[in-house]
Amino acid sequence: MSPETIDPHYGRLAALVEAQLIENALARNALRIAFTPVSDPLVSVVIVSRNAHLMLGLTLYRLASLQALAGATFEVILVDNGSHSETQSVLDRVDGATLIRNEENAGFGPACNAGSNLARGRYLLFLNPDVELMPGAIGALVEPFADSSVGIVGAHLVFPGGILQECGAFFRNDAQLTHAYGRGNANPLLPEGTFQRQVSYVSGAVLMIERDLFIELDGFDDIYKPAYFEDTDLCVRCHQKGRRVIYQPRATAIHFENATSRQRSDVEFLIDRNRKIFLDRHRSWLFPDPSVRPRFGDREHDNWALRVLYIDDAVPHHDLGSGLPRANFIIKAMDSLGYRVTVYPVHRADSNIYDRYRDLPDTVEILNPGSAVGLSSLFDERRDHYDTMWVSRPHNIDLACQVAQDKGFSLRDIVRKRVIFDSEALFCLRDFIEKALRDGQIAAPSFKQSALRETRNFAQADHVVCVSPAEASILNNFGITNVTILGHAFDLPEIQETCFADRSGLLFIGSLVDQMSPNIDSLGWFLDSVWPIVRNQLPEVRMRIVGQITSEFRRRFTRPGVEVLGRVSNLTPLLANARISVAPTRYAAGVPHKVHMSVAHGLPCLVTPILAEQIGWPKDAGYHVCDWRDPKAFADALLRLYSEADVWADLQRAGRLQVDQECNPAAFAAVLRTLCERPVFA
Repeated sequence: MSPETIDPHYGRLAALVEAQLIENALARNALRIAFTPVSDPLVSVVIVSRNAHLMLGLTLYRLASLQALAGATFEVILVDNGSHSETQSVLDRVDGATLIRNEENAGFGPACNAGSNLARGRYLLFLNPDVELMPGAIGALVEPFADSSVGIVGAHLVFPGGILQECGAFFRNDAQLTHAYGRGNANPLLPEGTFQRQVSYVSGAVLMIERDLFIELDGFDDIYKPAYFEDTDLCVRCHQKGRRVIYQPRATAIHFENATSRQRSDVEFLIDRNRKIFLDRHRSWLFPDPSVRPRFGDREHDNWALRVLYIDDAVPHHDLGSGLPRANFIIKAMDSLGYRVTVYPVHRADSNIYDRYRDLPDTVEILNPGSAVGLSSLFDERRDHYDTMWVSRPHNIDLACQVAQDKGFSLRDIVRKRVIFDSEALFCLRDFIEKALRDGQIAAPSFKQSALRETRNFAQADHVVCVSPAEASILNNFGITNVTILGHAFDLPEIQETCFADRSGLLFIGSLVDQMSPNIDSLGWFLDSVWPIVRNQLPEVRMRIVGQITSEFRRRFTRPGVEVLGRVSNLTPLLANARISVAPTRYAAGVPHKVHMSVAHGLPCLVTPILAEQIGWPKDAGYHVCDWRDPKAFADALLRLYSEADVWADLQRAGRLQVDQECNPAAFAAVLRTLCERPVFA
């Protein structure tokens, strides 16, 4: 969802009016701009002013108001470069800040250096006097420094009115030389600019650097005074020291840009002059091979990281089911291996950026959905940008192959190294079982035809991934031999020492959105056929239903003793307090994530034979199995497990051991690395 925007010129005019109103209100009401003193600030904010009284007043007022929501403790150091009396009067109304008054204009870089000499914080934040920081911005700028290789961090800059100004920047061997990525886009929350990445440089309007590194680099170079290119030069020298420059999308700032500057002709003269100085100094480092043409990847500075394009139905969240929790872990594992991952959700994505990233790393790029048209554009724009393409689910595999075919080439022509198809779940198997359930008959030839249709493009992949030995066997039977099994992975959680008697009730986990999904079928069958028997024997027993759900299904499944919770951000308390997790699936494909998750958290399950076969664990490891075709027997099995403490405890213990052996994250990551990095023809 992109906000409404207006032209930056009118945005600046509105900001100047607001700044004038703020100045008037402060003066008429005899109020001061006060910063709360901090004995040991983490950040030192250095602001240089020069005849900027209106915007300076707005910046300081907003910064003081933000102090409680900044995300990190900070002090303020103000350096004034010989401003007129109006700006001096603003400075006179500031409390709790360190103030340096220069009689003449020392230049931006030298003034920043002077301010840094008085800094007490571990990090220096150079902030222009025409910038409004959004809540949490300072804390967000600090976070990337947890990685010791990071030297400078910059912000997500937006013009007043909402037009995107910059989300990182890069160099290009042309007359302009410096390029702000995304500049001028009408969507300030452009998906391509909402993920964290290494960049060539960031704007000095909001630039944070480790103070020790700033001292080591001898600060901003005076050669660029009075202004322009000193921030770009500092970023390049940071790179040359082996430290990284990071763009942080969660640190948003409104930058009024040029609202405090001299005439545009003077600005352009200084920019042209300093561009030449900068280029003469760094040309050999910037462009070691002038014959290399710029590529899409120039928006990122890191040319060594393995780049992955991950294609799936939707943004994969752990609470959506249908194989998306597994995809969520795969993407996190790729990110932890240092891969640069782009997620292309074919059909749907959260409308808000913050929802997209609720359980995915900030360093993953998540694009807008666009079906075949969007995928075609992506292939055109980013051809040869990615090392690996990972396509999940047979219908998306067919789509990707068709889009490439329509362009006259194969998927291997789009990426540099390899194509990986993830079957995720063989729908032909699920449909086969569903048809047998519905019609009461099984036609083996129809299954073969469906399987052949579903796997017809698998030969185009360098590697094929599936979730279980059972599905690997089916693929092998259809001549697909380059198969690797990649199931689920969990960091085995610490569980509370709650005994059998401390727990009560049943838990059902699963997305309840699609009318044709196995979850809808299984829960409907359970509530209609089994739940009345259980309630008759145990009237006090309660059942909770967790997962994304439509209002229609919420009404349908709400009944006495049943609480429909919907999507829950933290399942741990529910898993810790329930006594049994119920998975009465009658038809499905893949491996049930909800069973693995429940057992990992110490919650034994009652499952159907199809799930037991898919999981393939030894008897009495984490779950009991009962055939759904006899509702009375299923209810009896549930009641026995619910009442037998010793059996329950044995299931819990054996199940967690099984998860620890089979779902080890380190082993999962090792398989993933082998798939993405090993030579295709070894």
